[in-house]
Amino acid sequence: MKGFIMINVEPGTEKAVHDRLEKIKGICEVVPVYGERDFIAIVDVEGISDLNRAVMNVREINGVTNTQTILGMELKF
Repeated sequence: MKGFIMINVEPGTEKAVHDRLEKIKGICEVVPVYGERDFIAIVDVEGISDLNRAVMNVREINGVTNTQTILGMELKF
């Protein structure tokens, strides 16, 4: 299951937050972005409980002010 956690941080905390994000189990990539969000963390996990754990770990990081999570969709043709 793939998820995308969009993350806002307090100004000046970007480096510290980025370093912590890269250590969270399930996060396979952290992308700094321009726009309304500061980072998008790409999560690849077995199930919803693992995704929930990753999101909760992100929210506990000092400097994180807001998150929004989007679930990836599996297309079957």
